[in-house]
Amino acid sequence: MRAFLGLAPHAETKLAIEDWRNKAFPGLHAPVPKANFHITLAFLGNVSIEQLVAIKQLIDKMPRISAFDVSLTHLGYWSKPKAFWLGCRQTANEHLTLAKQVHQIAKKSGLQLQQQEYVAHLTLARKCKIKPPAPLVPANFHWHVDQFHLFESKSSSQGVYYPILESWHLDADIEKKPSHQVN
Repeated sequence: MRAFLGLAPHAETKLAIEDWRNKAFPGLHAPVPKANFHITLAFLGNVSIEQLVAIKQLIDKMPRISAFDVSLTHLGYWSKPKAFWLGCRQTANEHLTLAKQVHQIAKKSGLQLQQQEYVAHLTLARKCKIKPPAPLVPANFHWHVDQFHLFESKSSSQGVYYPILESWHLDADIEKKPSHQVN
């Protein structure tokens, strides 16, 4: 099975990004369906059941990371994969720490991951032969990340889709943690 660890925007954020993208870039050749919007933390590739079990066990034991905010305000384009994306101008330290930890966990589970600098991004479209022009309305999307997920990458006659197999919660801010009192 093909899998990855990542972040999923809330439904209203996905809808807002899709609406903005469709208005700002109406002629994109292969827009990513809003249901597939995510930010990859670590692409695992093909994994065995044993490796998935090991990854889940190691994630369960890893030091907890505080919840954080994602701000997608920066557009980018990679010419080799022909990917047009929306990313973070500044990535929260907790976000970078989480990406680093899950990358290390994947390696401990026997996976060979590509060594490249982590760039937090959400792919808007694939197969873009040239970088789209700057939009008239700038991108400005934010959400609070309080969990991350293990996704499977599945193919169907309608295209690729990414069901969530498992989720892990991040630590809430101390001020936001509910207080439980026993009377």
